[in-house]
Amino acid sequence: MDPAAPLMPDDDMPDDDMNDTADMDAYEKRPELHRLTQALAFCASTIGPEFRAADARAIAAQRTYFRFAYLAAWLGSLATFLAIFQLSQIPLEWPPQLLHWIGDDFLPHAELFLALAAVAVALIGLGGRRQQKWFLLRYQAERLRLLKFHALTRPALWPVDAEASRKSLPHVSAEVTEIATSLYPALECWVAGGTVPAVLAAPQLTPVELDEFKTYYRTKRLSKQTGYFLEHMRRHLQRDNRTRIVPSVLFFGSVAFVVAHFFVEQVPGVQPEDLVVKWALILAAALPAFGATIRASRGVLEYARNASRCESTHHVLMSLDAALLDAADAASVFREIGFCEQVLETDLREWLRLMVESEWFG
Repeated sequence: MDPAAPLMPDDDMPDDDMNDTADMDAYEKRPELHRLTQALAFCASTIGPEFRAADARAIAAQRTYFRFAYLAAWLGSLATFLAIFQLSQIPLEWPPQLLHWIGDDFLPHAELFLALAAVAVALIGLGGRRQQKWFLLRYQAERLRLLKFHALTRPALWPVDAEASRKSLPHVSAEVTEIATSLYPALECWVAGGTVPAVLAAPQLTPVELDEFKTYYRTKRLSKQTGYFLEHMRRHLQRDNRTRIVPSVLFFGSVAFVVAHFFVEQVPGVQPEDLVVKWALILAAALPAFGATIRASRGVLEYARNASRCESTHHVLMSLDAALLDAADAASVFREIGFCEQVLETDLREWLRLMVESEWFG
């Protein structure tokens, strides 16, 4: 969930749970697992292509959005610094040879270029709705992932009556089309809807099929997802710890330079035009701008909140995995699988709500 420049997050959602080629090859050698093989083959042919397309586009859209966001923030900060630097009149004291080499208008032109570039990047991001494109494509990919595992629990994919199966399977294809062609308002509506708790009805499976499907689900779905949440919790915590105090340090550093400026001016012989006085003022004015840039960069991904979300979901899934391991009959197995899928659906909604409300540049 997901989603992925400095501190660029990876959007490497666990795609192994959508590739069942090796599993189907193994199951084909066991005639008693024919229905499981057919169910996986149906999902691979019906859901797989649309998922892979949406997932690839979501990764590309995320990277584009983060490049725009970080670039706009840092260009604006550098333009602000150059403006403050010129107000100090320090460049007027540079050696004439240096001024001749870079040109008298270099700094004003550089300031203008950086400011216009920051505005242009921000406007392009806004006009292209980079953030909404990323969210929509990730929403489509993860809804298709949820659909695959929900479909595997439906009796229609474990047919006893072939005729009933043929009538039910087109509904899955229609759901795939609906998700793959959905627009941003559909995402907003889905997020606002919430997850309704329900207990899944168990298909009619043989003991061998039930045992193998439970093993498949725990290995393919829960193991991949718990590993994903644990890894991303650690990543978010590391990034949060590296940047959490930087905005505050820069702000109070600015205050410190204001105090330093006052005391330096009290030193006998120090004049307002001295470099030490000017640099104290420059840093006092510029540090908050860089602090705001760091804060905006943190807000793009919400490191701390996403770390907390990943930790919570990981804990719940581990508890459900233990319950699923102990489940012996079909009703218990599919009840726990249904709870797992509801937790993962709720997590996707929570991630979307969090990220939609985060700071953004398009």
